[in-house]
Parts: sequence; C-alpha cells; structure tokens
Amino acid sequence: MIAILTRALGISLLISLFGCGVRGPLFMPNVPPAPPAPTEPEPKGKLYPAPASPNTSPAVKQ
Repeated sequence: MIAILTRALGISLLISLFGCGVRGPLFMPNVPPAPPAPTEPEPKGKLYPAPASPNTSPAVKQ
C-alpha cells in the first residue's frame, strides 16, 4: 500500500512539474532591434506660459 502511494506521489509530482514549465519555456521570443538614436537634439522651450501677475488680471476689476 505504501509503495502504491509513493509511486502515485512521484508520478503526480512529475506530471505537475512538467506541466508547470519547469523544463523551461516552450520558445524564446525574438528580441526586436533597438530603435535608432535621434539625429537632432530635442527642442528646448517653455513648457508652460509665465504666470500672470495679480495686478494685471482681467477677471478682477476695481
């Protein structure tokens, strides 16, 4: 009885290990080539407009 249990345990362990991919992946995906470096530098500039001063705000009329 114990021999049957150990054999069944060994067989189930082998099936689970092979089913989980312990042997490795089924295929190795192709690695795409690296994109080429830009030929021109990135343009520099202001990201946001300068904040308006509180004295010239059009919403506030005195």
